[in-house]
Amino acid sequence: MHENVEANLGRYYAEIKKYKKKIAGAKAAMEKPLPKRAAAKTHMPMLKKKWYHRFRWFFTSDGILVLGGRDASQNEELVKKYMEGRDTFVHADVHGASVVIVKGATGNMDEAATFAASYSGAWRSGHFSADVYAVRPDQVSKTPESGEYVSRGSFIVRGERTYFRDVPLGIAIGLQTEPEIAVIGGAVPAVRHRARYVVELKPGQYEPNDTAKKVLRILREKIPESEWKSLKSVLNTEKIAGFVPPGGSDIMESSETAGEP
Repeated sequence: MHENVEANLGRYYAEIKKYKKKIAGAKAAMEKPLPKRAAAKTHMPMLKKKWYHRFRWFFTSDGILVLGGRDASQNEELVKKYMEGRDTFVHADVHGASVVIVKGATGNMDEAATFAASYSGAWRSGHFSADVYAVRPDQVSKTPESGEYVSRGSFIVRGERTYFRDVPLGIAIGLQTEPEIAVIGGAVPAVRHRARYVVELKPGQYEPNDTAKKVLRILREKIPESEWKSLKSVLNTEKIAGFVPPGGSDIMESSETAGEP
């Protein structure tokens, strides 16, 4: 039996109504914003321990490694084991100073001179500048003249010296974030070239351990909370203290820099 016209129309209207609901639902689903994916955590690689980290060290602004002895034994070791023909021997012209070895040619010898002046007895004595000289490796010897004595960590330097006069004392300690995470320290321009957060020191009144704690607090305040947890193993008093010069220090300035790898 065939359906009459009214029945057919009713069925068609019902079908149309059903499809309209489906279309409206599909449109609503399309317009609904997709849930945001959780942001991937940034992996921050830590600087792996290198052989030279037990010495005083920094890289010049043009990327040359500079090493300094922490005591007489390390001064001796640097000259005997690590100084090579194309290196430069640098020393503050004061009693009680680190032997500094520049491992290659650099256009930033002023940074090496500042490093040598700062890690010397001049800082401990509260001086704000010192003379520094540089010589070739073949000018450095442990062989004294007749009747002379060369103590451990000291050397005889013969021949002409290149002098850097009245070198201002001052170092920086900072947190490097690229290409690896590390606490670094050394000549101010070199540290600013690499570190994102920087604190500058000059000779002053606070003992090394107190200075390290103050520097840690300043750097800690600069770091976003989201980054701090991943940096706890790197940024600590011990790591910072390794770059604080012997003697009293004052904090000159703290800042955030753009930083360059």
